[in-house]
Amino acid sequence: MVGRETGDTHQGGDLVSRAHGGLRWLEWRHAGVVAAFPLRAGGVSESPYATLNLGLNVGDEPRKVLENRRLLCAALGLDPERLIVPDQVHGTSWTWVGEPEAGRGALAQDACLEGRDALLTAAPALGLAISHADCVPVIVVALGDGGPLFAMIHAGWRGMLAGIVGQVAGELARHGRLCAAVVGPSIGACCFAVDDSLRRRFEERFPGCGRPGHVDLWHCARADLEAAGVPPAAVTVAGICTVDDGRFFSHRREAGLTGRHLAIAWRLRQGGPRPQS
Repeated sequence: MVGRETGDTHQGGDLVSRAHGGLRWLEWRHAGVVAAFPLRAGGVSESPYATLNLGLNVGDEPRKVLENRRLLCAALGLDPERLIVPDQVHGTSWTWVGEPEAGRGALAQDACLEGRDALLTAAPALGLAISHADCVPVIVVALGDGGPLFAMIHAGWRGMLAGIVGQVAGELARHGRLCAAVVGPSIGACCFAVDDSLRRRFEERFPGCGRPGHVDLWHCARADLEAAGVPPAAVTVAGICTVDDGRFFSHRREAGLTGRHLAIAWRLRQGGPRPQS
């Protein structure tokens, strides 16, 4: 399913626009797993990080970033101290997390899980988060004997080409039945310009992903998700280019001087709190 912005109430096939306390985000749900992709408005950061900058490693004042994280978690109904935020390296390293990792990277950059671009869990009420501002956030859900388990993936172009999406989905499939996935707002083929050598490398790995001078990373993510076993009809692609759409931070559009989003996913506790609508 591929979605485009259609108004204030609905986004994409399974993506819904939500708002609370001056913040807006796109929300996706499947089998008790929720994912949120926040827009950049509604926070306290100042230019060039205006306003809901959620990244602690881009030069913004840490107190403002932490306030932005608090505001977002309050809107989502999450405990900010139960976020897990990795220190991403644009690679293919991943790790399973649970209660012992709760809060890693939530309040301080130096507490992040080092060198990880994907997190997997079966634990409820942990907010798995990845930082992005053009790179592709991907959430994959599987059903296991104990209920849903899921992965949060940060796929830069290097990680995408090296196969992080398929590798992590394959790991999840070893513990449950893959049932759904969502590809969040990120750089689109319209703006991911590449030289001919890189385009050929992508096309060898993902046939049909390229056109002269450009590569479609959403196509690549979908291809690896389907190859891993996610049903094609259960793959949702936001279809929103962060470079083109000024509601989002974009590293490429702003030449690196900008804020970061946190894509956050969590498993609901049965009967527990639900995000605000």
